[in-house]
Amino acid sequence: MQKVLTAAEMQAIDRHAIEECGIPGMILMENAGRESVETLKRKFPDLASKKIVVFAGKGNNGGDGFVMARHLLNMGTDVWVLLLGKTGELKADAKINAEIAQKIGVKINEVDAGNFKSFDHRLRHCDLVIDAIFGTGLSKPATGFYAEVFEKINHLQKFVVSVDIPSGVDSDSGCLIGPHVQADLTLALAMLKRSHATFPSAGVMGDIEVIDISIPQKAIASQSITVEMVEPEDIVSWFSKRPSHSHKGDFGHVLVIAGSLGKGGAAGLTALGALRAGCGLVTLAIPESCQKALEFHPLEVMTVPLPETTNGTLSLRAKDPLLKILQGKSAVAVGPGISTDPETVHLLREFLPTVEVPLVIDADAVNCLAKSGDLKILNFSDAILTPHPKEMSRISGWSTEEIQANRIESASRFAGENGLTLVLKGARTIIAFPDGSVVINSTGNPGMATAGSGDVLTGVIAGLIGQGLKTRSAVIAGVYLHGLAGDIYAKEKGSETSLTAGDLLDNFPESLKRVLPR
Repeated sequence: MQKVLTAAEMQAIDRHAIEECGIPGMILMENAGRESVETLKRKFPDLASKKIVVFAGKGNNGGDGFVMARHLLNMGTDVWVLLLGKTGELKADAKINAEIAQKIGVKINEVDAGNFKSFDHRLRHCDLVIDAIFGTGLSKPATGFYAEVFEKINHLQKFVVSVDIPSGVDSDSGCLIGPHVQADLTLALAMLKRSHATFPSAGVMGDIEVIDISIPQKAIASQSITVEMVEPEDIVSWFSKRPSHSHKGDFGHVLVIAGSLGKGGAAGLTALGALRAGCGLVTLAIPESCQKALEFHPLEVMTVPLPETTNGTLSLRAKDPLLKILQGKSAVAVGPGISTDPETVHLLREFLPTVEVPLVIDADAVNCLAKSGDLKILNFSDAILTPHPKEMSRISGWSTEEIQANRIESASRFAGENGLTLVLKGARTIIAFPDGSVVINSTGNPGMATAGSGDVLTGVIAGLIGQGLKTRSAVIAGVYLHGLAGDIYAKEKGSETSLTAGDLLDNFPESLKRVLPR
């Protein structure tokens, strides 16, 4: 998995590399600038013929820009630097690299609000803009002249390359805190930062390339980094080839508790999600009025009718039948379409504490827990909650805005305080574990914001757990493969807009194929 850092963690790693490992900061800055140019050469084979403008700030990000300008000049590129400040204000490594660049012929222009317009002609006729203004060095909204510069860069309609992070973007929260540069390519120095991996900030990064600046592993290990982003090779290692003599009993039996009058479809999607994930058997427990509709669809799922209320929701009288059905099951998925009828809320309060196998709790079951006001009934660490931000707000008591303002911290705090696994759905789903670790999913697209998508995910996670994957692996793999199925559909159909939950089920075999041993 790729480690995902805060600005403070990256700064501490840099300090360790310099102070403890003895690598001069000038070397790290040189590596950053040189390797960034090498990346541009691979992307633009005709880079030497480009007219390039580098916007440089007064800090280390500007220093990286000076190094890039020097290497670009050496390869014959027509490059200018627009320094947002005075050369006399530069310090340390940035100052040294500016002096070197000037000595070999790089044109460094001091720019302020008074003379900025005089560079319009140069900007209009350049091919490429490099943003080396702030990087991770900004934690409050840009104002005044800087905001004017960002607006100008965005309106040039040139290809924009940002060094480390688009200027104006907060490094840690993933929020767009004010005026910012919209990049076409972001060169993440050394490792990913949180804003590279989370939305909405990830939406202004363009393509992201991680630039190796030769940070020693010892320096990285000096920080206890708890946030990572999943990669395909992580998933592959968790699956093994099935023996030829396998039978359905070898791959678990999932109990799905779902549905209410008018919401039987959610139950069916969850059950099929478990089967598509490879679970051997699925029993779908639903209100008796839903059972008639689902008896022959899905065909592969066993159904059990349960006592219901006059509203067609699960009744408290369903507790004893559920206890009998629970025997011998390897995982339970509960929630899609069950409603928040008071009697159903009461049923879950009575039933959930009896579940001793991994339990995936989604949708209305999350809302029922919020209404009951007591998460202590989930008295074991194999409980997995899969809320979207609004459901997360109901169960945590935090506002949706507060949660979305820092999804990583919100998910991690909630999982740690309640001793469970939390899957906070949304663009770049966040998976937080009781031990404080967090995994950011790297798959999925906006087309998956559609009815039933979460129901399929619930079934997929339960199906992977049911057939024997460890809970942590099953949750990460389930979220990843679910998103990948959506990406496969979008690529093959050329559209995200028409995606349905059924399409996720249809494309899940191809998604799974990509991680299964051959």
